[in-house]
Amino acid sequence: MPLPLRVAGRARPVLSRDQARAALAAVVEGERGVFTAVALHLSFVPGWNARQLRAVRRWLDGLPRPWLLLGDLNLVGALPRLVLDGPLRSEWAALARTPTYPAHRPAVQFDHLLATGVTTAAVGATGAPRTGISDHRPLTAELDW
Repeated sequence: MPLPLRVAGRARPVLSRDQARAALAAVVEGERGVFTAVALHLSFVPGWNARQLRAVRRWLDGLPRPWLLLGDLNLVGALPRLVLDGPLRSEWAALARTPTYPAHRPAVQFDHLLATGVTTAAVGATGAPRTGISDHRPLTAELDW
């Protein structure tokens, strides 16, 4: 079912169909031990993206900690942490906070880097460089982990 979507350069919303979405996990052995990194791209449909994120969180239970989630969650601000933790806990840390959408003039952050077992003290430089290949800017962060 098509949904209205605001697109840069268009005065009115356009009807858009959602695309196939994915999550890819890798169990990695780093200098400080094993961790799990998950790259994901969630739906832009409100509610459905939160449901997908909760499903990914349940999937993580069988994988080694710490966990690192990165990618286009299509959720703004603190919403990803609230979806993952609920309002009373704070297991997940947001490791980078910078607007990523729309690419030509970022105003909101749809792309996130979230982690358990990693503090913001481990984060070096962060950014959202212009690439010209997407409607989002990539979120980058240097981690001393």
